[in-house]
Amino acid sequence: MSLVFGIPILASLAAIQATLMTQFRVLGGAPDLILLAVIAWALVAPDPDGMLWALFGGLAIDLLSGGPFGMNAILLVIITYLAGFSEDRFWESHFLLPLAAVMVASLLYHGMTLGVLAALGRSVDWGLSLGYGTVPSVFFNLILTIPAYYAALRCKHFIYPPKVEF
Repeated sequence: MSLVFGIPILASLAAIQATLMTQFRVLGGAPDLILLAVIAWALVAPDPDGMLWALFGGLAIDLLSGGPFGMNAILLVIITYLAGFSEDRFWESHFLLPLAAVMVASLLYHGMTLGVLAALGRSVDWGLSLGYGTVPSVFFNLILTIPAYYAALRCKHFIYPPKVEF
């Protein structure tokens, strides 16, 4: 049910990330909109939904990027799987917990992306990539975490309204 809403959202975010965000990089970094949406949804939604959003969001990014096809989809599914280990009530207990989840997810995503590219034989300057691209991207992701998280909560309540008991 959530994919009916999720696919257009993810496609739009992927288009924005692949076009506009490449023009507005600061210190080599830009927000990872798909990563933010996928992690936010994984933290608030039922278990399989986050994985499906990660798969479709990753495929959307893969279609629009010049990297190896499937890399983003696989990495996002792995990271979403790790983020989904706890119940959504845990993440609602304190507003800093989603920030921690996004920070760890961002570092993993960028680190694993560089690792895959290096394993595929592409030249990777780890120091420059981590310092010039990853750190600013993590900063942008942290700034956008709270709005993304609360937008995901609102979407969850729209798609899965709370049950009313009499």
